[in-house]
Amino acid sequence: MTPLLWLLLPLHSITPLLQLRGLLFVILGVSAVWAFLRKAQITATRELPRVATAGETLPYRVSVKNESSRSLSGAILLDMPPDNRPSLELFLQVREPYEESRNIFDRTLAYYRWEWLQKKLTLFHSSPSPPLPKIASGETLHTTLSFTPKRRGVILINDLRICLPDPLGLFQRCRKTISTQDKLIVLPRRYHLPPLNLPGNAQFQIGGETASSAIGQSGDFVSTREYRPGDPLLHIHWKSWARTGKPIIKEYEDVFFPRYGLMLDTFAQSHDADLFEEAVSVAASFCAQLDTQQTLLDLMFIRDEAFHFTAGRGEENIDRMLEVLAGVTCEPTPHFQALQQLVIKHSTELTVCICLFTGWCSQRQETLIRLQRSGIALKVYSICRDITEAKTLHKTHPTPTPIHWLRLGHIEEDLHRIL
Repeated sequence: MTPLLWLLLPLHSITPLLQLRGLLFVILGVSAVWAFLRKAQITATRELPRVATAGETLPYRVSVKNESSRSLSGAILLDMPPDNRPSLELFLQVREPYEESRNIFDRTLAYYRWEWLQKKLTLFHSSPSPPLPKIASGETLHTTLSFTPKRRGVILINDLRICLPDPLGLFQRCRKTISTQDKLIVLPRRYHLPPLNLPGNAQFQIGGETASSAIGQSGDFVSTREYRPGDPLLHIHWKSWARTGKPIIKEYEDVFFPRYGLMLDTFAQSHDADLFEEAVSVAASFCAQLDTQQTLLDLMFIRDEAFHFTAGRGEENIDRMLEVLAGVTCEPTPHFQALQQLVIKHSTELTVCICLFTGWCSQRQETLIRLQRSGIALKVYSICRDITEAKTLHKTHPTPTPIHWLRLGHIEEDLHRIL
């Protein structure tokens, strides 16, 4: 309605509109003051599991105790993620993907870079609890919250907020509460893989030198022989000793298991951080898929120094290896020679080595050629953005061992097609 038509309306037509507007202002004012004056004094304790998985929603319980002298009702709890603002150094050094394609104003202002960095640094998205029922003074109750971790790693959760809405639900006051500081290990996202068809299986072998892939003995008695210095006394066959007058030892079958290597290429620049994250997820998928009751798995990578972890029977369990992958970070300075030496050092123990590369270049070509010359059976995978560009690079730096390319955004699809 234009101002001129408004002036032409009779006064009795304007009065109800003025009354309605006045009523709305009164309601808004009362709600705002009510929400501002609401107070709460609570203590909260989270019941979190030790680990979670990136990308999967994690529900958990929270115990809430009302420490105030008055009852509390209608409150909502919400865990806030840590500060996701990038540092000045990070903001100046890192570029948003395809930032060069934006116009000069957006590149100068760099708002989209700031927004991209904030999303990248957000550790989790949280969901609020349902409104709490009435809690009397000193009473304790339990409620359920949930959040979805966005990135692998270690998350510190220590910012629980209580939201106090007014009775009309127009405004609410949000206050920080007294809560425990909890630490959660977020494992890498894992892809669902078909059964892996890798060479080697568990087998029995009598006596002989037990390789590092041998775990214990089967317990099946197969023969006897004379005692040799160093034989365990528990294996003495007492009846044969009594009959022959010489110490006799019982022989058992040794169980040999195939041993697989998993080499992770951690050498990635900041602009290839997304490729590295996918490589870690693929490594975690292989770890979770392998049956470590019948195999041994060796994880090898370089981060400042050489790291070597073994999982399987008689060694660490696979959860420990996934926790190691949750904390691994990329190494901007490549040390491919150290990585080659690490894998070749254990080459005689490995049935096959799974190699996970981040992109392709001449140094990765040299690494793969040297590993092949050492006699290791290899299965090679490399994360790429564009399959055509990756194959062109491979033609420039060819290798005798075939490479299975995993496209960014189509990792699970490509793994199912290859495996």
